[in-house]
Amino acid sequence: MTELSVLDKVKLLSYEHPEWVDVLRACLFISKKIGNSRIAGSWVYEELKDRNSDFLPNNLRLLVRTGLLQKVGDSTRGGHRAYYVAPDTILLEKALDALKDIPPITVRIPLYANLASCGTPNLSEAHIDSYVEVDTRLAKPGYDYYLVKAEGASMNLEGISSGDVVLIRQQDHADIGQKIVACLPEGITIKEFQRAKDGKAILMPRSTHPEYEPITIENPEDLKIQGVVITTLSN
Repeated sequence: MTELSVLDKVKLLSYEHPEWVDVLRACLFISKKIGNSRIAGSWVYEELKDRNSDFLPNNLRLLVRTGLLQKVGDSTRGGHRAYYVAPDTILLEKALDALKDIPPITVRIPLYANLASCGTPNLSEAHIDSYVEVDTRLAKPGYDYYLVKAEGASMNLEGISSGDVVLIRQQDHADIGQKIVACLPEGITIKEFQRAKDGKAILMPRSTHPEYEPITIENPEDLKIQGVVITTLSN
């Protein structure tokens, strides 16, 4: 089997794991900063924190599996720090620079302009108003997505204003603090998912308008989650 070039490996990474491209850039930055020597995963983690990255991996194993980094030395489990090296920093830098000139890969995502009410969430029965091409760096392969139009100003502190098109990853569960699409008897709403000490689910607004109040779900099993918010798309 023909060995993939560094550029092909970087292209594949940007398609299958786009969140790792910034990690790879941080690796290259540190490697060049210390003279193309070996780098530690903890240094990359701190660099990403300094860059306010949303993605902070615990290790660099994926970059090793893709052949973009090589591991050297013992693992931290054996009492030694794990180090990594980039086989060819010059080719790696050229490959990362080349990504800027590669047209983004997009997928067609359905837009539901009016998800006004629901019983059991069933997007297959909802009317699709149109399709929108979305960059796979946002709509990552391996998941199902849809778009909705936000109504109201209950989440404007989170950058979601009335009329905005919001990208949703379809799933029926969420972590505390995630913004979700929730199905309530009175309709669909986008709120931040929280949980009270007594176990009740709370849908928190994040708004400059005080009239929006938290919604408490007495029985958490009654909360029907249709997905989590990924981002708001530009109109």
